[in-house]
Amino acid sequence: MNRRKTVMLAIAGVVGIVTGSRRARAELNSHGDGRMAMASDEMSGVSNATHGSAAQLRDLKAVGPEAQVTAIQHRGDTFEVTTADGRTTVFRQTNLRIKIDASDRGPFAGKPVMLPGGMMGDRVTVFFALPADVAALIAFAS
Repeated sequence: MNRRKTVMLAIAGVVGIVTGSRRARAELNSHGDGRMAMASDEMSGVSNATHGSAAQLRDLKAVGPEAQVTAIQHRGDTFEVTTADGRTTVFRQTNLRIKIDASDRGPFAGKPVMLPGGMMGDRVTVFFALPADVAALIAFAS
């Protein structure tokens, strides 16, 4: 077999794979009741809520001591977060998010909650009940 035939067979194989996967996806999504599409989302951990809002839908008043933040210390380019179970974890300042949740499902005033964020496990979000709680909790070290 010459080079031209080999290249043509390789291209035809790639086209067949791409076309086949598109066809399979179309068949999965073609069910009128959407069962297959929902099942694949559930297996990947995606809820029916909008992406990124899963943490806000969780009742932040009912978390355990491993997620209840008691102190945040800012040192250089890192934050040291201490939780109610006594554990201190260090995060780069770009990997710690601060959010306010004043809803009925938000944390208690003065008792922020830390939840994991990001796909790599290196990011966290600290939820506060009020904006005033942020300044009251974070200490800046020299």
